[in-house]
Amino acid sequence: MKDKIENGINNYLSRIKRIRQIYIEVLDKVPNDNSPVWNIKDRNMFNKIILNFITGLDQNKATGDLMNLYDIAIHKKTKSLIIANKGATLFSLSEKNETPHLVRHIGLCIYNPMIGMEYANVGIVGNIYDNKIVLRTESACTPSFLFGSQRCNCYYQWKNIRELSATFNEITPPKFDNGDAFEHWVQEQFKYSEGKHIYSKISKIGFVLMHIDSQNGMGSGYTKDEFVFDLSERASMRHRGEYSAEQTYKTTMYGGFTTIGIEGDPRKENDGAGYNITPIIMDFIQANKNVVMLTNNPLKIKAMEKFGYNITRVKSIGAVNMAGSTEATQRGSEFNHLDINGDLTTFKEDYERVKNEIENIFKEDL
Repeated sequence: MKDKIENGINNYLSRIKRIRQIYIEVLDKVPNDNSPVWNIKDRNMFNKIILNFITGLDQNKATGDLMNLYDIAIHKKTKSLIIANKGATLFSLSEKNETPHLVRHIGLCIYNPMIGMEYANVGIVGNIYDNKIVLRTESACTPSFLFGSQRCNCYYQWKNIRELSATFNEITPPKFDNGDAFEHWVQEQFKYSEGKHIYSKISKIGFVLMHIDSQNGMGSGYTKDEFVFDLSERASMRHRGEYSAEQTYKTTMYGGFTTIGIEGDPRKENDGAGYNITPIIMDFIQANKNVVMLTNNPLKIKAMEKFGYNITRVKSIGAVNMAGSTEATQRGSEFNHLDINGDLTTFKEDYERVKNEIENIFKEDL
């Protein structure tokens, strides 16, 4: 067993050395032009990356052409390497009202040299290219998403953007005699062309729903001067410790971070490197630069503006009940989030408020 473990570790170390070598080789080939993203089209380079980086896929063993399934690119400003699937279209129902809509789902891994390996899942609803769009970027929150914790409002904020994207892009699917015909129709509703995911129907408001899997607990996986190869697991386990610390040591949310030895909200460290993942992904999917952003976090807005996005901010609460009032207050007092102070609000109240604000912003288009 010891030999097997040592052999596995040695193989992993060899992979890390290959990744470093390939990454340096790729950077040397990045063209000096004005495009924010350089897509790698060279087959040999693509095959080396898809084999040695996170996907670990061997084109020689695959029955399909992996270049038809994945995109690989360099984000020039941050020198991040992006691996993403080319997307799949989902027929979806919103959770609250079961409103039918279509979501274009993309999974991404970002090798950000400033922090490590980030993961995100992105949903595109409607047309995100021709007019200003609505964006919600959500860090993973296991307690609320998995177990319905009312301590925070994370799940309600995500539920809100899902409901809103469905409301403004509701569809009435045609009737079919069988599931295969229905699935074929779903697949035809988005077309992939030159990195864009083109919606086939009229859409007056496009939405981007961004779930950052690797930023559990406000990106607590970050470690200074270290490239972390699995930010998701590190952030998750640190967040579990922070979560326990709040109750074990009777401390605040920020105190939970310092109790385990890290700063509160490590996303802001290294000149806000953790917040760059959102504009990196937005650049990669070529989203419109005029963005209505549902957020209370000024650092999220700052990161987007730093990358040339024009931001109109809309307050995002989701819902706050008595169980969530303490953390909502601390988000304002300890983390400088805007317009969140522990005041109670229901999901319905906040959904209607945000819906009305969006309608007012887009009133010329509706």
